[in-house]
Amino acid sequence: MSDQNIIELKDVEKRFGSFVAVSDLTLSLKQGEFFSLLGPSGCGKTTALRIIAGFQDHEKGKITIDGVPMKDIPANKRPTNMVFQSYAIFPHLTVFNNVAFGLRKSRLSKAELDQRVNEALDMVELTGMGGRKADELSGGQRQRVALARALVMQPKVLLLDEPLSALDKNLREAMQLELRRLQQSIGITFVMVTHDQYEAMTMSDRIGVMFEGKLMQVDRPEVLYAQPCNREVAAFIGGMNFVPAELIKEDGDQLQIKAAGFGTLNIDVNPNVRERGSALLIGVRPEQLEIAATKPEGYDSTIEGTIANVAFYGESVHYYVEVEGLTDVVSVAVPNYFHTVDYKSGDKVWLGLQNSSIIDLGKG
Repeated sequence: MSDQNIIELKDVEKRFGSFVAVSDLTLSLKQGEFFSLLGPSGCGKTTALRIIAGFQDHEKGKITIDGVPMKDIPANKRPTNMVFQSYAIFPHLTVFNNVAFGLRKSRLSKAELDQRVNEALDMVELTGMGGRKADELSGGQRQRVALARALVMQPKVLLLDEPLSALDKNLREAMQLELRRLQQSIGITFVMVTHDQYEAMTMSDRIGVMFEGKLMQVDRPEVLYAQPCNREVAAFIGGMNFVPAELIKEDGDQLQIKAAGFGTLNIDVNPNVRERGSALLIGVRPEQLEIAATKPEGYDSTIEGTIANVAFYGESVHYYVEVEGLTDVVSVAVPNYFHTVDYKSGDKVWLGLQNSSIIDLGKG
């Protein structure tokens, strides 16, 4: 990934009648990065992707790709190509002819066309499968054909609209790693739309989180997870326990707070929070809490509670603990080392946590 911007959007807005689908979208994407737009259904992420591609117009703002303004440039003239959620490959054509479809308008010689198509098939590990009919392929193979058909046009930017949503869980996870490997090997910019937080975090250099047409936060996955800018982003990126708190004192990069159920705490200021008042909200990730039958040692805070429910997820167990002073139960995630569940509903337990694990989420 270079420091040079390949895509720049400035104050982009799109309306459908009175409904604002995308509002004041300003974003710069780097050459060679894997960027994901993440958010719930209807948040505007697919509309934003279609605007970049040229499939959707916009009322306001400016889009530049590789230094060239895209105003009035149609989709087929832009240095982008798109992989759709449905793949949109032709079932009656062979793999080779599916991949070659767009190239045939380029007036290449047969030798040049064959070389480009075979190189694209090699990229997606479909070497030697050009003669197969598309309807003879598995879901993962069809997805690779769609990728090859987009990559054969040698775009500067590849746009992906929920490209893995049609795959089963195991294949989807395998293809996440495959897509990331492919992007790193060819070095072009990938822009992906997804509503799957884990998919975005697994694959992306940076993620932009959208809600109701607005871009809330753009950052590396680990920063979004550790320092979300508000409750909405925190709730969408991984599990989170939310606790109301009162600000006692702010001193440089430290906050002294009084948190419901937890008492007085000293926590780090979250630099991404934009607004903070006397009423605060804090967050604690479920995996940051220790659970024990007796009061644990070595923690900044310890609280007592009662197991309300237990959920077994195979690789982990989630305990839901009622704590005096808190309206919501506290979720605790424990890796399942021995395939056992240690506590049951009604058991008294202790929770321990370090102040450094508590996330300042700003105004409550």
